[in-house]
Amino acid sequence: MLLLVVAVGVGAAVVAIVQPQDLSDLEGRGPGAVGEKSRDLPQVMKNAFDGGYPLTLTEGEINLYLRDTLKAEQTGFLADQVKIRDVAVRLEDDRAEVIIQREVAGRTLTLSMYLRVEQMELPDGRVTTQVFRNGGLYHESLPRPSVGGRFGQLPVPEGFLHLVLPSFTKLASVYRSETETRSEKALDFIDDMARIRIEEGKLVMQSAPSMPGIPSPSGR
Repeated sequence: MLLLVVAVGVGAAVVAIVQPQDLSDLEGRGPGAVGEKSRDLPQVMKNAFDGGYPLTLTEGEINLYLRDTLKAEQTGFLADQVKIRDVAVRLEDDRAEVIIQREVAGRTLTLSMYLRVEQMELPDGRVTTQVFRNGGLYHESLPRPSVGGRFGQLPVPEGFLHLVLPSFTKLASVYRSETETRSEKALDFIDDMARIRIEEGKLVMQSAPSMPGIPSPSGR
């Protein structure tokens, strides 16, 4: 009986993994986004950093930018069977979900990672920022582990992300390289933002203007 229960559980997990996420709820995706143009987000971020004013990026704006600039390519010995078709972001209260959509042997699969930002203001006014690769508690009744993301429709613990971390690391490096090439400090704005909040459908940032002789609050 125990083996039967385990077998059923494994089978259900496999079925959930091979079922792609439903991305129809994402802003900036689908038929409604056809014909829409993305803003030049690297320049927008640089302008906000230089001017010291608040900046709000919507989920739709970010996804349109990813759609218009995605150039990621699958590498390795399975490159001829695996193609990256899309990358999107879902913004929820206090967390973001980065989703990679692949086509494997003609079948669509999704893989995602959660990200959270936590900040703490120090006595001297500086703000420290930490980015966590998880989306909070896996289950309300369990203090650990944290949920790391989703393989298909299956939520997985944070430790499982080590299996797929290279995919997300490569994606991040591609966009950092492109952004820095086009706008020298466009991504470094994150380090100098006094406040960063992830809310339902939007990313809100506020830089702190520096005073004479006092550097702008920053930190990781």
